[in-house]
Amino acid sequence: MKRFQASRRFPLDLTLSIDGQLIVYPGDPAPRVHRLSSIAKGAALTVSSLELGCHVGTHVDAPSHFLRDGASLDQLPLAHFHGPAQVVDMGERDAITAKDVQSLSVPAGAHILLKTKNSRFLKEAPFRDDYCYLTPEAAEILLSFTPLSIGIDYYSLDPPGGDSFPAHIAVAGRGLPVFVCLDLADVEPGEYSFSAFPLNIPGLEGSPVRALLFARESLNEKRGAWLAPP
Repeated sequence: MKRFQASRRFPLDLTLSIDGQLIVYPGDPAPRVHRLSSIAKGAALTVSSLELGCHVGTHVDAPSHFLRDGASLDQLPLAHFHGPAQVVDMGERDAITAKDVQSLSVPAGAHILLKTKNSRFLKEAPFRDDYCYLTPEAAEILLSFTPLSIGIDYYSLDPPGGDSFPAHIAVAGRGLPVFVCLDLADVEPGEYSFSAFPLNIPGLEGSPVRALLFARESLNEKRGAWLAPP
């Protein structure tokens, strides 16, 4: 399995900037920053507020986003937001099928991050509906690796249109989060450590995250350590 030297510049930031160029999922509101006061304009403090959807840019979806009885983000163990990760390059496929993933060598107990052609689309407006997605059969095979999460480089695991979300529901049914809009354009496939924590707001089904990759060697991690009991 390919690894990387600690001398490489880490962490790698997978997070999209929340700015005027950020694409949003069709129907979702665009994020806005409101400057309430400014030192530059004579105020004692600079103060801002955010108008921000829970599913904008690089974010995590909890099982409760797709299942009535699914766990919200605050109900998930913190191990699902940090730990060993495997970045898998899926090439130029239009869809990731069972055949594409059945022979993958993925360690158990790791975040599975899927790099696809979507990484080129993340910074191209408007929203594209020809993104690469995950078939339900492929999702089930990836879940057989008992991952900490599944991540992808666009807004959804499922194809555009419709409201059944079979791949997302398969992951949610295992009690796992899904990370979306991960900017993997400049990331080589291989083993890393992944960290992407949501805001600590009870009951949320989704939240923007700051998603980072670290070199495994630099953290001296052992596979599965993040799931070990205290």
